[in-house]
Amino acid sequence: MQAGDCQCLKTSAPKKLFRIGEVSQLTGVNPHILRYWESELQILTPNRRLSKQRLYRQADIDLILEIKHLLEEERYTLQGVKQHLSQKHLKSGNAAVAKTSKAMPLPSNDALYACMQDIKEELKSIRDLLTD
Repeated sequence: MQAGDCQCLKTSAPKKLFRIGEVSQLTGVNPHILRYWESELQILTPNRRLSKQRLYRQADIDLILEIKHLLEEERYTLQGVKQHLSQKHLKSGNAAVAKTSKAMPLPSNDALYACMQDIKEELKSIRDLLTD
């Protein structure tokens, strides 16, 4: 089973964003498991409203179904799923990731970049203190 093979998620009026409860019903994965996967697998990154509510795209749902398949049917560990998905996206030239990020940019990337810049500046300060 591939992530895109599930025809049960295709609706006549395509919905663009789904809340975590809807995704849970569609995929059969409990919301707390979805949140855990999000924290462990950095590739699963639903968008968020200003109220911090998760909003999943169809690409996210397809990814969840693929993760579920790898864990339950292929018997991968979570670490194995991470490695498999990383290799898959590298081989495909990150086409899936690029496609989803182009369709809807993730605001968390800006925050992550700012945090990385702060860390970089802090490390430079530490290096300067050590070299003096």
